[in-house]
Amino acid sequence: MSDEQRERDPLIRGLSLSVPAVSFGSIILNVFLLEMGLISDIGPFGAGQFVASILLAALAWMMPRKDIVSLMAPIYALLIFVVPLDLKPNLLTQILFAASISVLVIRLNHSFSQPPTKRPFEPIEDEE
Repeated sequence: MSDEQRERDPLIRGLSLSVPAVSFGSIILNVFLLEMGLISDIGPFGAGQFVASILLAALAWMMPRKDIVSLMAPIYALLIFVVPLDLKPNLLTQILFAASISVLVIRLNHSFSQPPTKRPFEPIEDEE
């Protein structure tokens, strides 16, 4: 293991844990604020999902192989939670988004954490 990889391991582990913590933590905070009567609707408060998607994109950028889906997660969060659409985001939207980016963290750590393997060129043999 190289020195650079040893230095990145705690950061990657920290980012991997912070994505679901921020996304689900913001949902819990929003429910708490709703119960206290400080906000009237949870839907417009998707800032935690946006921050978690930025953390996911940063994690994806640090991996040896880049994952385009994880890198584009902040754009999806902007489209879902910030840009006004006909359908307003609600609690279910936030829960589903938090679950999906948590699955993306697992996918990123499992499939994209190793450098790409180079395969030797194998010529096509003619079958006769």
